[in-house]
Amino acid sequence: MITPEMKLKVIAALPEFSGRGYMVGEMPGIPGKIAGNLKLGTMCGMMKTWNAESTAAGFEYVSQKAKAGKVFYDIWPEEDRRKDPAKKRTGLAAFPLPKKSKFAVICAGGGYAMVCSMVEAFPLVKQLNEAGYAVFAVHYRVGKDAKAPAPMEDLAQAIRFILEHAEEFQVEKEGYAVGGFSAGGHLAASWGTKTLGYAHYHLPKPAVMLLSYPVITMTEKTHKGSRNCLLGKKADAGLVETYSVEKQVTADYPPSYVWQFDQDNMVPIDNTKLLVEKLKECKVKHQYETFPGTAHGVGLGIGTPAEGWLERAIEFWEKEGSSI
Repeated sequence: MITPEMKLKVIAALPEFSGRGYMVGEMPGIPGKIAGNLKLGTMCGMMKTWNAESTAAGFEYVSQKAKAGKVFYDIWPEEDRRKDPAKKRTGLAAFPLPKKSKFAVICAGGGYAMVCSMVEAFPLVKQLNEAGYAVFAVHYRVGKDAKAPAPMEDLAQAIRFILEHAEEFQVEKEGYAVGGFSAGGHLAASWGTKTLGYAHYHLPKPAVMLLSYPVITMTEKTHKGSRNCLLGKKADAGLVETYSVEKQVTADYPPSYVWQFDQDNMVPIDNTKLLVEKLKECKVKHQYETFPGTAHGVGLGIGTPAEGWLERAIEFWEKEGSSI
């Protein structure tokens, strides 16, 4: 059983993770060898807002699913991966149900420098599965390989892969949700726009967006690390405009559940405020929650004022997602 006392490198090397250590064991800002020698609980303590118990429980759920069947998939064909080695570090973790269901695609955050699925995607899977939804966690290109539109291409390819394998995964092709955290929230929120996301890639419109403390704008109120990775340090005004989600939202943007801590110490609260103001202006159905505190990167928010947000997000999906 995976516990907070296990070292990260031991978890990442478990045979059921099929050599996908890059999807389960990366740590933002800490060299791989150092991170690998840390206990999971120690690592979460260093990040301050990461909950060790829910992270370990998420790992354990993934582990059990991977022991029972295939979880990890390559989203790009071998030829594409051969031509562009960066695509070799992309992938999909799939958690379908034994009966036909709607599905959610989750994009964990990490400032477009890492994909922190261990704390922001995997802990959600069990709850979403239990609520009757299949779940897919996307590992998109990050770091030096994150220049736009690479992460969006990966998200599009992941959704295309899911739809092409809809019968295998037993998922409905319509009514899906896209959720994201922090920089992954920017990626998810961008998918809901016609200019950057689903329409641009000729794929079905998501039924609902589930956005957790997302980066939204690329203007002065952005998270600079995310912008630098995605657009470069010298992004011109046109690029900034294009990738500022609040400037791309229109009246047919999907219904959106959005939340953030009101004193978020990583991504300014202005990000969700800008999005919600635009949603109101365009008369898009939405639910916006803020919570007292400075926390960021809390995932499920266990032990924080945000705890329980996922249950309310599911209720929002079930109520508003049928309108698409």
